[in-house]
Amino acid sequence: MKLLTIGVGKKGSELSSLLAKKGVKVNKIPLFRCYAVTNSLEDLKSIKLSQKNKFWLMAGNSKVDVRSILNEILSRYEIHEGSLIITSLDDEFGVMTAVEFGKRLMDYSEDPVIGLGIVPPIESVNPNELKQRIRKFKDAVRVLMLAEESRIDQNLIDALNIIARVGEIDLKKKVAGEVVIDTSDVFNALMCEGFSVFGFAKRRLPISWLYKVLLRKESELVAIRTQRMVEMLNEALQNLSIRGDTETAKSALIVFAGNPNEITMDGMFTCIETIENLNNSIVVRYGDYPIPRAPYISVVLLLAGITRFKL
Repeated sequence: MKLLTIGVGKKGSELSSLLAKKGVKVNKIPLFRCYAVTNSLEDLKSIKLSQKNKFWLMAGNSKVDVRSILNEILSRYEIHEGSLIITSLDDEFGVMTAVEFGKRLMDYSEDPVIGLGIVPPIESVNPNELKQRIRKFKDAVRVLMLAEESRIDQNLIDALNIIARVGEIDLKKKVAGEVVIDTSDVFNALMCEGFSVFGFAKRRLPISWLYKVLLRKESELVAIRTQRMVEMLNEALQNLSIRGDTETAKSALIVFAGNPNEITMDGMFTCIETIENLNNSIVVRYGDYPIPRAPYISVVLLLAGITRFKL
């Protein structure tokens, strides 16, 4: 899934820059096409992107005009399957500009527009103002994902990389997953009223010969692999990108990625049952992205349609 990625404001631009550096490539093609937009020359200088991908924008008191920047970006020969707009919700310029980008992109294209809102510590902001900014951002995009500022780390990058890989075919590996999912599964899972959150967990794997020494029976190997998958899902569920009330979630997507030998259908079905127990109406989609000979296994859990925070 190739995403036009626009970071707005200082924190949004920094995350866009990080995705440019650490974002995944498939068939040598980066899946995140990253840009930065700020109203500060000092911030612009510090953003580690090529000069042609950084833009300075003058902002009025209540309005910004992003048309010239967007026209410049869209005039470049790049193929996108969706857009990702990133900003911090404590940045007035960032929210105002992200909303304008969202509205324009929704007008220009039918491709899904995803907003990623970086949420400051909830204790440090005015709850009503935060809700108002979340509502404005949500109205300007198809999907709004939220992440606490303290969660902007390598786990977030790894989670976004797995989501972006969905639907991509690596010509070298030529390996299909146990349950094949594509880009539409991601968007269908996320397109709900309310906001979305995600959880992530990753485990390094024991050396393969050690498995054979310690566990000689195939049934024991399957049990260990299944148990690991369930433990990882529970870890992801306990470490969500923001403290949302998961009991209000309407949709979920589970994606395991990594060594295909370590992904079992027993584990997948047990994980699905765990998420279905959150409430009676949640719809769960699932799949995996195999990475042959990978020394690890990861899981991303997306929960969408959440309507309130859990304080």
